[in-house]
Amino acid sequence: MSGPDNIKKKDRLRARDGDNCWLCGQLIDFEAEPNSSKAWSVEHLLSKDHDGPGRIENLVLCHPPCNRSLANRPLFKKIEMREKRRRKIWMASIRGQILKALGK
Repeated sequence: MSGPDNIKKKDRLRARDGDNCWLCGQLIDFEAEPNSSKAWSVEHLLSKDHDGPGRIENLVLCHPPCNRSLANRPLFKKIEMREKRRRKIWMASIRGQILKALGK
């Protein structure tokens, strides 16, 4: 693991990436019950099954359900899943803004 040993991995990831889930982009509740849907977990982008290292450069924060959905897929599949989810959220937001502007 790179970086100062006295700083927790979670805190280093938060400082680097912020408080949102890598997959869904929604806020992580760092006070939530462990393994609850809005809690935090550490995801290996290049999974352990694919010899992914436990180094901070290979880690991101995710909600536990998001982490489970990523599983041990190859990195390119994880990125595809992320982009698909974020595109869907973005489209819903744009659709809502258009309807609001049209007064519907």
